[in-house]
Amino acid sequence: MRLRAFSFIIIFSCSGTPVFASFTLDPTFGSGGKVTISFPDSSTTYNSGALRVFVQPNNRILVGGTFTNRTPDGALTGIAWVGYTPGGSLDPGYGSGGKITDWRSDAFTNFRDALMYADGSTLRMSQVFRLPVGSSTVSAVRLSPNGVIDSLFASNVSIGPCCFGFFSARPEQIAVRGDGKILALMTDQGEYFLYRLNPDGTRDSSFGNNGVVAIVFNKVSSPSIVQMLTFDNGKILIVGNDPSSNFSNFFMTRLTETGSRDKTFGHVGSLRVPFGPGLTGTVRAVAAQSDGNILLSGSVVGPDTDVWMARFRPNGRLDSTFGSSGIAINDFAPGDVDFASSVLVSADGKIRIAGQLGQTSAATFLLARFSSTGSLEDQTNFAFSTGQFATASDLALQADGKVVVAGQARNPDIAINGNVFAVARLTE
Repeated sequence: MRLRAFSFIIIFSCSGTPVFASFTLDPTFGSGGKVTISFPDSSTTYNSGALRVFVQPNNRILVGGTFTNRTPDGALTGIAWVGYTPGGSLDPGYGSGGKITDWRSDAFTNFRDALMYADGSTLRMSQVFRLPVGSSTVSAVRLSPNGVIDSLFASNVSIGPCCFGFFSARPEQIAVRGDGKILALMTDQGEYFLYRLNPDGTRDSSFGNNGVVAIVFNKVSSPSIVQMLTFDNGKILIVGNDPSSNFSNFFMTRLTETGSRDKTFGHVGSLRVPFGPGLTGTVRAVAAQSDGNILLSGSVVGPDTDVWMARFRPNGRLDSTFGSSGIAINDFAPGDVDFASSVLVSADGKIRIAGQLGQTSAATFLLARFSSTGSLEDQTNFAFSTGQFATASDLALQADGKVVVAGQARNPDIAINGNVFAVARLTE
């Protein structure tokens, strides 16, 4: 179903908007508000990059991402977690000297998604692609607030392969309901499956077939999943891109608590939505607001690539009070590339995005704040090494209102051909 409201889309640009200066790098964090950390091996070519960032109740900052380690068979990926003190130093109380790594010499271990519980413990889901046979399975790991593996959960968890037994499972998204039950979305042999687990990792047999429901995305032949959200009423929203439309559309599907299509949303539970006349785009992040509205962010491509946001009401209709008829497009780099990788809505309704400004070697972290109606209030961009690549992947708010942004940046050691974890903290 195509949403008619998009035929009235109006693009507005901030290219003529004054640059605000209220975002300031926090000098009490790291070096001038920034820290980097690498996970090197003995070679001169390796990569690492942060994908998620969380702030624990004790104000420890957790950053998770990927790294490579070279073997005779090539560079294999692994997962890395870092715990920082509020001042930006490695926290010796987390993991081993502030670090945790998950790497194996016989497989690619690929970070897919992670979340944090209210007590500061974390849950992550990854793909383990074993060599040389090429079999792929799903791994889920829960860590205590100090980074200790939950052995009970590890012994219970059972996610894929689901139904075919060819070991080609790939995780997509993970979420936790208010009652502690866990939803894990994965694909196997080109089909999508939603698992529901009890808090201890065992299958919730009351859901679908022994805890599993197969999902079909109507009219989207090769969906690319962006995010899965859960709501207090048990409903589940899945948002993704549509490569089969040459990225001119994205889609949203909402399920009931039982995993069936929610017919009160969109057209029989689904929406297939165009970005706008002559536009292609990519949804990169989704957030659920306290009022049930759904905020999407990413980018659209017109003359250049610009930050894009859209807000939908709980029934799937565009929220006309947001931006221009439900859409807000901001051009932070006229003639160049800018996009949002992550979006966050604070308790006061303010919206913050983190992403990238510029492209190739000149790219920098982008951070912007908007009013609850999508009007730009403030924006900044910064590099970690002058003239060197950097891009933000995620952001989090501390209890004191400071913003923590994480991503990757070019290794400051120019002898190393690769990227490092990059984290910054800013005041407003």
